[in-house]
Amino acid sequence: MTPFTEDAMTRPLFEEPGPHIERPDAWSGPQGFLFGGMAGAASKLDIAQDYMEAAYVLTEAIKKGDWEDYRLASPVLFLYRHSIELFLKGVMGESRKIHSLADLADGFAAFIRKLHGKDVPAWSTKRLKEIAAIDPNSTAFRYGTNRDPKTKKDVPIVGADELYVSLPHLQDAMVALNWALASVVGGMPTERMEALARQHATRRDFD
Repeated sequence: MTPFTEDAMTRPLFEEPGPHIERPDAWSGPQGFLFGGMAGAASKLDIAQDYMEAAYVLTEAIKKGDWEDYRLASPVLFLYRHSIELFLKGVMGESRKIHSLADLADGFAAFIRKLHGKDVPAWSTKRLKEIAAIDPNSTAFRYGTNRDPKTKKDVPIVGADELYVSLPHLQDAMVALNWALASVVGGMPTERMEALARQHATRRDFD
């Protein structure tokens, strides 16, 4: 006998919305995802923050002991990196299908300087370049390898070396980077970045 329900095996995942999905607020049921049409009009900046918060939720689950850290390493790192990439592209209006984080970091600094007359904090650019050195083109955390542009072959992420990432430090660093990048963009709503920073600071105080 199968351990799965008939719904789990045969009910379509993507359904037409209707009165059955209505709810009074985001915290009530039924829970689900609405996308496409008007719901699909989210900006790159909104989606970038969605990825940032998803990574944060996973790190919190690890800290609570819900999941082993090593099982979620690649997803967490990918979500954080992808959030950053989307944010930089969203701010600059970058539509090219490029993934070079180092190039995006340089372009972002030049863009902010030209448009807003501000300098991106040096430590944030250094942090972006640090991530880019490990995952330059968004393959390391997705596939477990990097792509050598000369040989067109997959290569180990850091050769024969091993590297360690402290989870609490990663969480601190990504929340700080998220806020720092948003804070130099004039006219951009930053409520979600501020809320995440406040929430993180409160949780860290109670750890």
